[in-house]
Amino acid sequence: MDYDWLLLLFFCLSLIDMQRISALFVTDISVPEIVDFRDNVTLSCSYDMKGHTLNSVKWYKDRLEFFRYTPLMRPVYLKFPVAGIQVLDGKYFCNESTCRVDLSLLGAKSTGTFKCEVSGDAPHFKLAAKEDNMTVAALPQSDPLIESFNSMYRMEEFLSATCSSDYSSLPTKLSWYINGEQPMLGELQPSIDTSIPAHDYILRRQRLQVHFYLQGQRFYQNGNVLKLKCVAEIENYPELRREMTLSAALTPFNDNLNNQMLKHSIPSAAAAQRNCLSTRTCLISGFFAIILLTTKCLQRQS
Repeated sequence: MDYDWLLLLFFCLSLIDMQRISALFVTDISVPEIVDFRDNVTLSCSYDMKGHTLNSVKWYKDRLEFFRYTPLMRPVYLKFPVAGIQVLDGKYFCNESTCRVDLSLLGAKSTGTFKCEVSGDAPHFKLAAKEDNMTVAALPQSDPLIESFNSMYRMEEFLSATCSSDYSSLPTKLSWYINGEQPMLGELQPSIDTSIPAHDYILRRQRLQVHFYLQGQRFYQNGNVLKLKCVAEIENYPELRREMTLSAALTPFNDNLNNQMLKHSIPSAAAAQRNCLSTRTCLISGFFAIILLTTKCLQRQS
């Protein structure tokens, strides 16, 4: 009977030990979702050995191995050539729980699926892996540009401005906001798309024009200030949103002031006309005086 209890205890301990040994898994993988082709990137993964001895950590791009860490062998680190990426010299570090690798990108060919695979040593040789996708694109490097915008306007004046996005290999959507509100129907012109080939990409630039009269409650209720904002967005990537905001002072439109200026301008014009007539009279009088003097001189000589 005592032997039965010992056998049961041994069996339970064996089950617990087997569960502990089989628990090797990758806890996390960090691969940027989207990056610019001009940047370097860092890939990392974390793992829990749970009683296993670490045999190796391998990194793959599209099922092709480009980096290996083997703490039980020499050399500890190995790099393999794979199209589209290059492991930076000395920019990697791995241990019993994590492995980090820095890469230099080579354009559109760098896009792919990246996998971290961890393996345990004998006698179990357990494997665990995780993977994630990374898109490498030509991303905007600057905020959108607003052109033809002044620092001061008069109410009732007509305003026209143009917003241009930076070049990008991904489609960019431009949006205008006038004092926090989107333009009304008819205030937007059709967008203009310009494309150029560069860096193995087709780079596109969007231009969107807005025009409107400075009238209505959206201007009178904002303390005589106009705020014009242009937003550039790339679909599915909210972190890439860029925007530019410019402000202008608004002066009131005053018809009485215009009438007063007009009244003051009429006497001034009349005075100028009188001066002009007086000058002409003087010139004519002088001309006749010269003729008279010349005639008298000729009579005395004769």
